[in-house]
Amino acid sequence: MSTHYPAEVDSEWAPCDRCGTTAGRIIFEGPDRLYHLPGTFRVVECPVCGWIRQNPRPTSETIGYYYPADYVNFVGAIEDEPSRLRQWDRRYGILKRRWAVESFGLSGRILDVGCATGVFLHEMAKAGWSVTGVEPNERAAAYAQHRFGLPVHTETLRRAQLPDESFDVVTFWDVLEHVHTPWQDLVEAERLLVDGGLLVIRVPNLESLGARLFGSLWLGWDLPRHLYLFPRQALNEALSELGLVVEGHRCIASGHSAFTLSLRFYLEDRYSPSAAWPQSVLRLSQTLPIRLVLAPFFWALGRAGLSSVVTFFARKTA
Repeated sequence: MSTHYPAEVDSEWAPCDRCGTTAGRIIFEGPDRLYHLPGTFRVVECPVCGWIRQNPRPTSETIGYYYPADYVNFVGAIEDEPSRLRQWDRRYGILKRRWAVESFGLSGRILDVGCATGVFLHEMAKAGWSVTGVEPNERAAAYAQHRFGLPVHTETLRRAQLPDESFDVVTFWDVLEHVHTPWQDLVEAERLLVDGGLLVIRVPNLESLGARLFGSLWLGWDLPRHLYLFPRQALNEALSELGLVVEGHRCIASGHSAFTLSLRFYLEDRYSPSAAWPQSVLRLSQTLPIRLVLAPFFWALGRAGLSSVVTFFARKTA
C-alpha cells in the first residue's frame, strides 16, 4: 500500500527522535478515521529503542491541517457547558488529574505543556498552585489567556526558553504523542524540573484492552495527529536515561469515550454509512443508562492498567 498525502500538505521522512535510527518495521497503514481528512499514513516501530512513530509524517508547518476548529481538546470552560451532566463529567476528570499530581505530596509551581484552553491549569490555580502553560495553538492559547487570565506561552516547549529548574511539576496530558520531537521535549522537561520534581505524562496505552480488541482501528493511533506512541517499557527506559525514577503508572481516565470512538471506527470500517443499526448502536452506547451500566467495567479496566490511556509519574533525582 502506498502512502498518499493531499497535495497541499507537505510530508517528511524522519528518523526516530529517541535514537536517530532511520529504519522502521511497518506495523500498518491507515487513514484519518476521526475527521476523514485525505491521506494514508504509515506507522513503524523503531528496531533500536522500540518507540513507534509515523513515517513519513506531516511537517511541523503543515500538521495544523489535521486539527480542525472543533478538535476535541480545544474545549471551553466547564462552567459554559449547557448540560449539568457534562459539567460534572468534565469537572470530575480534571479533579482526578489534580488529585493524582497532589498525591505525590508536592505543591508550588506547575507547568502544563500543551495546555490547550487552560482548563486543567485553571483548576490548579484555584487550588493554590503557581501555574504556567505552553500552547502553540494560537486560538487555544488566547482562550486560556483571556477566559482564565492564565500565563500561557503561545509557543512550543523548547522555543519558550523557560529558566532552569523553575517548576516542581511538569505535565504532558495527552500531548507527547502529538509532538515531532518527544525525546527532545523530555530532555527539556527534565531541565525545567527542580530536584525532586515530578514529571507527569499521559499517553495512549498500547497495552490496553482497546488496543488489543480493535487493532489498527483503535482510537489511540489517531492518525495522522499521533506522531509517536510509546510502549511502556520503552518509555520507562527513556525516562531512566534522563535520570528520572518512574514511581508508577496509573489509568486515571475513564475508557468509555475511547471505547465508543474505537467502536465507531470499527463499525464504519465494516458497514455501509447508510446502514441504520450501527448508528443506533453508537447512540445507545453514549446514553447515561449504558454509561452507568458499563462504569464498573471501565473502572476495573483502569485498576488493571488496561484503559486506553496510561499516566506515567517520574521523579527527578538529585
